[in-house]
Amino acid sequence: MISEEALIFKNKLLSLDYLVFSSHKSATRSTRLSLSFNKFTCGHCHSLSNIDIKEGNFQKYLEKYFMINKKKLKVITIFREPIERHISSFFQGYGTRPLRLKEVRSEFETIIHTYSIKQLQKKFILELNDKSLIGYRESMNEISRELNIKPKELVYNPNKQFGLYETDIIELYFFRFDTFTANFSLLLTEITGTEIMEKKGNISKTKWYKEIYSEFKASLVIPNHIISEVYNHKSDLISLFYPDSIELLLNQILTRYGSK
Repeated sequence: MISEEALIFKNKLLSLDYLVFSSHKSATRSTRLSLSFNKFTCGHCHSLSNIDIKEGNFQKYLEKYFMINKKKLKVITIFREPIERHISSFFQGYGTRPLRLKEVRSEFETIIHTYSIKQLQKKFILELNDKSLIGYRESMNEISRELNIKPKELVYNPNKQFGLYETDIIELYFFRFDTFTANFSLLLTEITGTEIMEKKGNISKTKWYKEIYSEFKASLVIPNHIISEVYNHKSDLISLFYPDSIELLLNQILTRYGSK
């Protein structure tokens, strides 16, 4: 029996073919744009609050969707290596978000423009350390918490390059960012059964701050213990997507960004 509370969802959320529910800067917009271009009704969010669903109500939303459409909602989520994702999120959070929210009048008023590279790096490291970065949380953790999914119930297939978790009311497709973006059209074609033409959106290297972004990354040095703490904090998802190469991945990031 669905409670009355479950009936209060926006009509557009109840008419989707796909919901791209994925962390900040994980190809979310490109996925939505590509599916929409190929005639699928698609929404996207980084957290439930983005689509006005209260915490604890995702299950009820899926039940309502199934009751109306007589089919499961297809949900897509993508996991990206956390340090690279957080760098990209930091720049979008302070470089384009203030413009979109009209908190500043132009790019020249954002801290991405007004701060030095060293000031930006210091701020990034502080926010990474105290986990206050925009988009720090992982969407897949939120989905698992909402649906009470146990870690052992999620299996990523490296040969197919995605995993599928399925119940009576949801088909949850989960991807690894690097392999997903490398085989974008092929993988979306595989899960949709329709040939998908890629449409890119929200790419950091095309933003107004692309040169600052490149310089920031080239000279960024993060204390090793902070990188290790991020990996410990997200170890459940890293273990899921990189089961045989966790140490290799960590060592690669330590080599690139870690303190010498």
